[in-house]
Amino acid sequence: MASQDLQWLLVRNNSSFLVKQKGLGRIFSREPRNLVQLHSYKYSGIVNSKAVGIESAKSGKGLVLTTKNSKQGSSAIKATKNASTIKKGGGRRAAGVVSNVVAKKGYRADLTRAAVVRASAILRSQRGRTQPPARKVRGTGSRKVVKVEQPVA
Repeated sequence: MASQDLQWLLVRNNSSFLVKQKGLGRIFSREPRNLVQLHSYKYSGIVNSKAVGIESAKSGKGLVLTTKNSKQGSSAIKATKNASTIKKGGGRRAAGVVSNVVAKKGYRADLTRAAVVRASAILRSQRGRTQPPARKVRGTGSRKVVKVEQPVA
């Protein structure tokens, strides 16, 4: 297996996951296990031997936390990732689980903040939108206008 630095030199300029747009100062990436979707060595999910990915669960509720096995054999392609689903609890519990897996268990402490932010954003997107209450009519003049507009049945 080639080193991470050599892989980055090969993938840096040519990758099917690159997203380049005119007018944007940055180059984005759609690669799996890239938490912030930026094209950089630090966040790359392909190049780094330890990478973390967080996606929405298939059911639409909860998160799927994917980690890459750092010690992979040359022929063990299927055993390159571990996935765990976080379904129960709210946002604080999910953030705690994500930070425990990423930082406290010694995986990639530098990605803790990015992982928690991504998990929170996914959970926020899964929450339903609440409609604001209808505005109440105030003042005596406006009440008269409302009464005039109502049809008599």
